Amino acid sequence: MTESTDSTSTSGARGRAADLKQRLREDGKQRIESGKRAAADQIADIAEAIDAACAKLDPSQPAIASYASRLAGNVSGLAAHLREDSIEDLYYQVRQLAVRHPGMFLLGSAALGIALARFMKASERNLDALYEEDLGEASEEQSARIYRASATPDTYGERGV
Repeated sequence: MTESTDSTSTSGARGRAADLKQRLREDGKQRIESGKRAAADQIADIAEAIDAACAKLDPSQPAIASYASRLAGNVSGLAAHLREDSIEDLYYQVRQLAVRHPGMFLLGSAALGIALARFMKASERNLDALYEEDLGEASEEQSARIYRASATPDTYGERGV
């Protein structure tokens, strides 16, 4: 009788684990989809900005205006592509691009990495500025005291402020 009880509890645990795995997969997919939509919206905003800049270009330079217009169209197409295609389709297309054009894929990956690094660095500066604003009109001495208090290794004992 203990063998059947063990077998039942094992199959029940496997069933619960499978359910949990499925829920996590669906939750992850939903998060990726919402991130994909947000990225598509931001890319569409970039396309609009390029298009607006294109409209302001000097008409005496039609080659540059034409290039900017094509760039805006391509960026807009990318945004639409992100909105309409599923994650699986996008993944498959990226894999195919990497296989067919490895150099272009690596170059694009490097450019994306640089863009993300710049974004993160800019976000960090914004957070630093907000932190400075939160300090209010604290004097340099008060700021130094706050810094020394947070930088001491003994965080549980007395602080040498």
